[in-house]
Amino acid sequence: MRKSEQTGALPLPNGLKAWMETQGPKVWHAFARGVEFDDPNATIDVLLAAHWIVRQPDMDRATGLLLLARALQAGLHIYAPPAMDDTAARAFCIDLHQRLSLSQTEARLPIAPEDHAAIDALFHAEAPLPLPACGLKRGTLPSAYSFHANRPHLIAATLRRAA
Repeated sequence: MRKSEQTGALPLPNGLKAWMETQGPKVWHAFARGVEFDDPNATIDVLLAAHWIVRQPDMDRATGLLLLARALQAGLHIYAPPAMDDTAARAFCIDLHQRLSLSQTEARLPIAPEDHAAIDALFHAEAPLPLPACGLKRGTLPSAYSFHANRPHLIAATLRRAA
């Protein structure tokens, strides 16, 4: 059996957005899987980091779909947590929806099984911001980071455990 050992949250002296700018598509995808827009302690920096990711030309479609699904689940298209701005949150949702609507890029990165329901909800006409269905890969993507409480945590090592 394999187990990932996590360290504590990484220090972010210049904020999450600045740290995210030094990362690549796999870390952006891990962020999209773990982002908690509705966390009462979520700050505008979380929204700025997400918005920076969606404006990158090499953002994977699956990452964008995860971010939109999380944003809509959190109600960002209606209101934002106290440390964010309602107008900026709504603008983020609309901008991301428009980018996903206009983009023909495929989803190259996999969607974890526990995330499929949230993504599939985007393809229904009743969704707040519906999108046309697209092909998605199923699976998990190994990453050196996981995200909890909107902070990156380094996964120190993959350990083998005796059965």
